[in-house]
Amino acid sequence: MSLDSIRKVRAQTVESLMMELSQITQALTHSEAQYRTMEVQIQADTELYAQQAGQGLTIEDLLQWQGKMDAQRSALRQVRASIDHATGLWQQTHERLVEARQECKLLEKVVDQRQAALQAVSARREQWAEDETASRRIPIRDRGDS
Repeated sequence: MSLDSIRKVRAQTVESLMMELSQITQALTHSEAQYRTMEVQIQADTELYAQQAGQGLTIEDLLQWQGKMDAQRSALRQVRASIDHATGLWQQTHERLVEARQECKLLEKVVDQRQAALQAVSARREQWAEDETASRRIPIRDRGDS
């Protein structure tokens, strides 16, 4: 695989990782908003429960409240797990992106070094050709002067 092909693949990898990171960020933002909304709802339901419990509850009402609150806490744990998973995924993807960007920079350095080396070789060849041409002219002039 040529160096140029490798550079293109690494650039595509960087773009892909940036898109992936963007998608993870959106999912994470959504999950965090959902978590905050659920916390507010749980707090409101807890206050309502306390108020109704203070006025007296039947066993059926108490069981309904417990079931509702257990379901809310379970859903909240699931969203928290989703946030934790997305956070870990974001960190891994970000590390891969940093690594891919470093590889791109390294490849750019290699390309620059190769170009500089090729230019140096070309300059040496031109200089050699000029020297060769000049050395051929000198003897011709020397012969004409004698």
